Amino acid sequence: MKTLYGKPYFETVSADPGLNKLAHNTCRVIDFELLVLKAGQKWVYASEGRECGFDVLTGTASFTVGDEHFENLGGRESVFDGPPSMVYVGPNTEVAIEAITDVEIGIGSAVSHQPAEPYAVTPDDAITGGWGEGNTQRHYRYMINADRPSEKLWFTEVFVSDGRWATYPPHKHEDVPDEIFQEEMYFYRTEPEHGFGFCGQFEGQVGEDFAFLIRNNTIHKMPHGYHTVTAAPGYRVFYLAIYAGNDKRHQPVTHPDHANFQDHAIPEKPV
Repeated sequence: MKTLYGKPYFETVSADPGLNKLAHNTCRVIDFELLVLKAGQKWVYASEGRECGFDVLTGTASFTVGDEHFENLGGRESVFDGPPSMVYVGPNTEVAIEAITDVEIGIGSAVSHQPAEPYAVTPDDAITGGWGEGNTQRHYRYMINADRPSEKLWFTEVFVSDGRWATYPPHKHEDVPDEIFQEEMYFYRTEPEHGFGFCGQFEGQVGEDFAFLIRNNTIHKMPHGYHTVTAAPGYRVFYLAIYAGNDKRHQPVTHPDHANFQDHAIPEKPV
């Protein structure tokens, strides 16, 4: 487990064969696991008291949920190659997974008590778009948003590149009056693999300032506090964003000092 000053908000996720769990989960609603299988391997996953999204990060896999069969989902060699494929299941459900090729599957989950029908999201179904402009431009691929079925879970891939910032201006959504509570986790990949970025978490219920170095297979756990992400110049940063709270509502609160950052930007001057 990687921590800073004893605060377990950030760690590297193992990518060993099988099901890789977090060494420490600071969140109480959401969780993340990484399933790594070789071609031909099978795995049965029990969702127990959680709703789950299975994002096929790389490779191809088939999923069986009861009488439902979702065949040959995925196909990417890298998360940067194209839109995602995903399977959603509700709580107390068994999912039989077969690796058609070597496969990596990111499993994001949230505590849930609401039975749900499984469904798949193919690359054609992903809701793609962008946020921001200039040095805050980033792109998203929603798999679960307000319009897709789930009790609490939101699930999306986000891409930020070449010195740009995401989750900017910084925002939070804490379990405090006048805010709609949601926890978040960002599971990171970089392109190329030796690339890097930074993420921050500060103020609010965090009470301190933290900055973490993003590398492949790192994860940022955000039960509270303002947060933001940036990619180093020349590199791209991907993150699988998992968020859920007490219900499906989503209303981030922007940091008041940075909400109108465009208005007080300092023009560049010659030295």
